[in-house]
Amino acid sequence: MDLQSTRARSDVDDLSPQDVFSEFLERELPRHLALFYESVDTQLAVCAAFAKRELQRGRQFLYLYEDNDEAAIRAALRSVDIDVAERLADRDVRIEDAGNVYLEEGFDPEQMIGELERAARAAVDDGYEGLSVAGENTWCFHTTYSFDRIVGFESDFDARAPDLPVTALCQYDLDRFDPESISKALWTHEQIIYRGQLCENPFYIPPAEFQSIESEASQFDARLMLEQTYSLSQARRDLSNREQRIDVLNRTLRHNIRNEINVILGYLREILSDGALTPEDRERVEIARRYAENISRTSEKARFVQQTLSKEELQPTDLGPTVREAVDVARSRYPDATIDVSVADSPTLLADRNLRRAVEELLENAIHHQNRTPAEVGVTVESRSDTVVIDVSNPGPPIPEDDQRALREGRETSLRHGRGLGLWMVKWVAENSHGWVRFPQREDECRVRIELPRTAAS
Repeated sequence: MDLQSTRARSDVDDLSPQDVFSEFLERELPRHLALFYESVDTQLAVCAAFAKRELQRGRQFLYLYEDNDEAAIRAALRSVDIDVAERLADRDVRIEDAGNVYLEEGFDPEQMIGELERAARAAVDDGYEGLSVAGENTWCFHTTYSFDRIVGFESDFDARAPDLPVTALCQYDLDRFDPESISKALWTHEQIIYRGQLCENPFYIPPAEFQSIESEASQFDARLMLEQTYSLSQARRDLSNREQRIDVLNRTLRHNIRNEINVILGYLREILSDGALTPEDRERVEIARRYAENISRTSEKARFVQQTLSKEELQPTDLGPTVREAVDVARSRYPDATIDVSVADSPTLLADRNLRRAVEELLENAIHHQNRTPAEVGVTVESRSDTVVIDVSNPGPPIPEDDQRALREGRETSLRHGRGLGLWMVKWVAENSHGWVRFPQREDECRVRIELPRTAAS
């Protein structure tokens, strides 16, 4: 029974060379990486994709076979639309026996690195961008040396690779190499390919450190190390994809909402300027205008959050002037509102640079979400033993408990009364300042509190 039929199981269901090729195109490859595989199908799919990528980069490609034969390598390359006959004739592709390359004159790590360096320089002299090598490492079973000597060669090559026009893909068969050898091989490759995915390797040891470590690989579970590397890489990828999609969605929605709401508001203002409107129609249009303006403000808040709150930036902040500036902005926007200010103390703290904007948001919420006309708002700043408190209050019922809980627990939910995004922004500013948001309970009063630690005083 041949090798291909006895080892037909696949590391990843339905893994195709095109899947792996797409993976390679999206990532920057290091000069030295490793493939860990369980099936020949996976091995050849990855190597064929690697070859296609490197040929497209203008590299000469060298495949060193040992476990497989030359016919299997040719078939794999043809599966990714490489014209093997033409490429071999032009010397773009070379397929050679790994045993002849590594063991013809006995295995000498320094000599082998020198040979690879000369081959890479020769490829450049022939007009290529460099040399890319995919080698089956099962040749090392035909040596009399321990694997420590082989992995030492890997580390030495890893140290030289950044200075050479070469990219090397070392291949490790998980059925042939023992767990200790796999663990050691993991130490010498900054990136690995496992289960068809290119992964950053958290177990990588730079060459300078590798030379001084004790060989304790037998204490590690190689399979667990591979699975952890794969899981960590998958989590990073999922997070990156999620952030990218959210960013695109946010930008698209903000842009579309802002432009289209501006058009709506323009038409509504034209309608309201028509003196022939009945009182009933004018009231309906005015309601539509208010709701459209609410949507416009929410869009602007989303833009503000995206642009300013994605990164924590602390600065010395004098709370008294900061709060008074926020009050001045609110009074200019809502001249009919009554805003009482009491600043008992004016300490300077290290706070998020958007703290004033957070206080403005609380004032706006307090003015909008009460039934009293004109609106009444109270603002106080008070120093306590270990905190400084900024309170914004208004007559009326407190923020509902469900909404308070959502903010405390950080759950994604739609807060009532249109307060949602504004209160989230206040929460994030407070947390960036190493503080928090509270909701003190008072009868017939809505109160929101920002508490900042005095330990942050500058």
